[in-house]
Amino acid sequence: MSDDAVFSRVNLSIDVHARVLICCHDVCRVALSPSPVQVSQHLRTKHNIPAAERRLVTDLLKARTSPLQSPSEAPVRQDGSSPDPNLHLVRGFTCKFCIERTGSSQVMSRHITSAHEKQRLQLGVRRNAINRSSDAYSDEWMISSADDERKITALLAAVDRCEQTARTTSKSLLCWLRSVRPHGCYAKPFTFVGKAASRRKYIRLLKRFVALVLRAYRLPADIRQRRAGIRFKKSQLRLISALWNHEAWTQHDALTEQLWRSMKLSDGADVEVDCDVESTDGEDDCEDGDDSDDQSSVMRADESETDDMDDEDEESEEEDHNRNEDQGGKTNAMRNSGGGKFPPWIKEVLEFLFGLIMAFCTEEVMDGRPDSTLLVYYSGVLGFSADLTGFLPARSYTSNLAALIYIQRLLFLEYAVPMQDYPRLGISRRPRTNQLARLQNVRQEYLVLGSQSPFEELFSLLAFGRAIAGSETPAFLLKWSDDGQVVSYRDDIAVHMEQFRRLPKVLLVRAEALCELLMYGWKPPCDLASVKDDMANTTYEFSFVSHPKNGLAEAYLELTLKACTSQADSLSRKGRWNQKAIFEYLKKEEALRENLAGLMLMTCGGQPRSPDLLSVRSQSKALNQ
Repeated sequence: MSDDAVFSRVNLSIDVHARVLICCHDVCRVALSPSPVQVSQHLRTKHNIPAAERRLVTDLLKARTSPLQSPSEAPVRQDGSSPDPNLHLVRGFTCKFCIERTGSSQVMSRHITSAHEKQRLQLGVRRNAINRSSDAYSDEWMISSADDERKITALLAAVDRCEQTARTTSKSLLCWLRSVRPHGCYAKPFTFVGKAASRRKYIRLLKRFVALVLRAYRLPADIRQRRAGIRFKKSQLRLISALWNHEAWTQHDALTEQLWRSMKLSDGADVEVDCDVESTDGEDDCEDGDDSDDQSSVMRADESETDDMDDEDEESEEEDHNRNEDQGGKTNAMRNSGGGKFPPWIKEVLEFLFGLIMAFCTEEVMDGRPDSTLLVYYSGVLGFSADLTGFLPARSYTSNLAALIYIQRLLFLEYAVPMQDYPRLGISRRPRTNQLARLQNVRQEYLVLGSQSPFEELFSLLAFGRAIAGSETPAFLLKWSDDGQVVSYRDDIAVHMEQFRRLPKVLLVRAEALCELLMYGWKPPCDLASVKDDMANTTYEFSFVSHPKNGLAEAYLELTLKACTSQADSLSRKGRWNQKAIFEYLKKEEALRENLAGLMLMTCGGQPRSPDLLSVRSQSKALNQ
């Protein structure tokens, strides 16, 4: 039997030009590593090929006189080549600076950072040197210039969340702000999201919208309308033009991001400063039972608007807190000599920026189609998956809608009853009386069901998305054996119930051993049954350890002393830190958290908030300085 016949029987093929082995099964159609062991394993696990057939294939691969190449070493096919029917067609990414191609945006980002960082910085863009493989007209490449990107970056740093106004607004007004019923007040007031990571992600969505508006404005009108489907109204164009062409951009340091980020408005409102807010997280928000049944689905969506988004974030809360402290010292240097206030041009830019955002929040719906507004159009863009090949599931997409609704409520509160005047926008500061009347005028027009506004459409989409998410297919499915004793996931994992029942004890033994090592045998005088905590306290660095009734605020000093003076695994040696011992200590601490997370998931009866429960740390301010 010829070599080709053997390979053909198991749906393998050899590309004679590239000298690579290709799996031609419909579920694969990819190039394989030429290693006989890996090929045999692939055929066994992916396609259930019998051992005799696999043995023939491995013998042929070992006997080849001209060895095959790894897919990573194969030559790149020329542009314009016809598709290979044996290979899966991948829509991926190309590098603007070289011929590098990949199907992963993360791989391409790492390539650009490592190989083309200098060229990227010269372009003045933020890792946007990736072209998506798609059909495009060569004369219509849409590139944002470095000067435009610097101005956009400065404006994004000036995006104001208007939280100061909400902090100084009465509870009754915040209850009305949260309600979507024309004549009904919500039982509980609008509250801030409790996690700094969630607030950063919420404001980032607003920044991305502002960037979309400004980049679309810089496109030629015909390309903007034909390629992006965006049409600006004359009033919107006037606001964008006033902001983009403001004389402020001729001032020294006006294009520096630090100037806008470190600023505070004269009334104390933070301009994109992610400081912690003492508030509840909204877990117990629920409508009173006397509400009518026809509002229940809407209220369920309203109650979940403050749900946290994913906890992953590029910056940690500690880094963000330190950044704000460092920038606070720069603020005074940027003030002029006139009574400690900022120059007038800064307030003008901020005012025009607020007016621009509100122009799109209050955009009129055309022909009864909410998607005619740019904010609803933008919410549709957020529905694409990261690789732009599909759409996000409802459970992932609704968090974007909740973020836009949360931000709009803050903006409309500032629009209705601001703490300061906006003379160029014709908005006066809040009066001392009749504040509710001003808020109601805005609510009735934009924030209630049936108002035909971007907010109303996003809220309706959120309620619909929550309902769809409850009926979606789960992200993964488990299968039970006929006797109900074995649960399996695909063909990869199978767990017997007897093993599962023993798992908590195994994890507990491991956790106790790791805790003994990490505490260096020290057991602080603390009765766990009497530990006090304040779950409503979301202040930065607060935990049960710092609660005064527990007496553990200084316990870390005792543990540090034991860690540095221990005879075994001491973190300090001859007055210097023992780096190897420190890294080993951190590995043990990570292993302890993994065991504790498993124990909480299996024994607590509900899903714990692991990021909150497993991130208690003590940090030395002196070392940070």
